[in-house]
Formats: sequence, C-alpha cells, structure tokens
Amino acid sequence: MSAFTLQLPALLQTGHATISASYDAGEPYAITFGFDVVQPGLEWAISRELLADALVYGTAGVGEVKVTARGDLVVLGLSNPNGTGAIVLRRDDVDTLVARAHQLVAPGTEWQHLDWSDTTEFPGVAL
Repeated sequence: MSAFTLQLPALLQTGHATISASYDAGEPYAITFGFDVVQPGLEWAISRELLADALVYGTAGVGEVKVTARGDLVVLGLSNPNGTGAIVLRRDDVDTLVARAHQLVAPGTEWQHLDWSDTTEFPGVAL
C-alpha cells in the first residue's frame, strides 16, 4: 500500500465535522486534508514535516499555515487572500496520521519516491 486516507473528527468554525486526511507516497512531502463538509472538493495540502514539528515543538509554520499542538489538541490555522480558518483535531489522530505517513516514506527518503521522469512536473528540468 502506497497511500491511505483517514477520516478525522474535527471542530470547524461551523461546528463538529469529519474531514479526510490523505497521504500518497507519490507526493511524499504533503498530507492533504479534504473539507467536503465545508465545500465539495475543498482541499488543503500541508507539509507532513510541519505537522511532525508541531507535535514535537508545540508550534510550526508561518504565513498561510500555522500548526499548534497543546495538550490533547492540534489546531491548524489556515489563511489565504479569501479568508482564514481554524481546524481543531485530536492530537492522537494527528500523531497516528504522521506515524503512518512515516511508515510509508521514512523521513529523509522522500526524494526517492518522486517521479523524476515526468518533466511536466518539474518544468525546466531535463533528464
């Protein structure tokens, strides 16, 4: 198995909901959160390293994404020119998510899982 999706209980500004969290070894640096409950097709990709750092250090990220882990909770603060939002998740769920992603692709080996033959993915790179 090179990909997985978890359904996570979350607290959004609109109330309690279930969101999806997906990881694919073909995109080894990111975990994608799906917010269909807010808007169908709405997704936000967050660095798995950013999530892992927040679990260890309590906070990580600046700008559009800031992750804060305190006690039993993790808060994803997201912003873009259209607005801001916060998602509250259980720390155990985020820890499980990051651990499973690390089982599929060990930290430091992400580059080995990229398809370097697809030059449309990396414009200007000739192989």
